[in-house]
Amino acid sequence: MQTESKSFQTGLSDKAVETLKKQLVDLVEPLTDHQLLDLADGIHEMLRQRRAVRQHHAERMNERVRQGVDLRV
Repeated sequence: MQTESKSFQTGLSDKAVETLKKQLVDLVEPLTDHQLLDLADGIHEMLRQRRAVRQHHAERMNERVRQGVDLRV
């Protein structure tokens, strides 16, 4: 699995992520397989959307650079 660059990571520490994962497992344990798959599909779709936005942004920035737009602040 590829890791994303630090620029796209949130402020959660590794320990906080581990704690969150344990809490999530406890919360989803009583769900049916169908409910759990539905939840996972929703999370996966959110990830797809985030990546699409990032890709779109990167493409637009590259296009502007190719057109010679001055991006200096």
